[in-house]
Amino acid sequence: MPSHRMTAFGLMASAYAFCVAVPAYAQIPTLNATCPTGIEVHADEGGPVYVNGNEASIEKFNESVYEATHSNITVEIMTSADGSVSVSYTGPGGANGICQVHGSSPVEETCPVDVSEADRANYPACN
Repeated sequence: MPSHRMTAFGLMASAYAFCVAVPAYAQIPTLNATCPTGIEVHADEGGPVYVNGNEASIEKFNESVYEATHSNITVEIMTSADGSVSVSYTGPGGANGICQVHGSSPVEETCPVDVSEADRANYPACN
């Protein structure tokens, strides 16, 4: 018969594994980008990221660098300290390059004190 200590350990290990497996996209900004060879990238604030309309798997390297992969295309999304965003890609056959970002909005971590009620939807921290 298993001891309570072993059961508690198993539950804690399962909870830890679940927490590690759940992706966090807190720093991914909203963006649209076009890469050479016709690759289209779209990201919603906080994720997910879509490559050519397909949801990509995401790997977080740090608070400002994410890699999104779908099929044989990988895009890297980098956010600078000033909030600017750059996107690069690697595709089939080693094709790679810089993507043209059409629009992006930095992720707001806090609710600005002067935000109007009408603009609250633009700041997730205010909701």
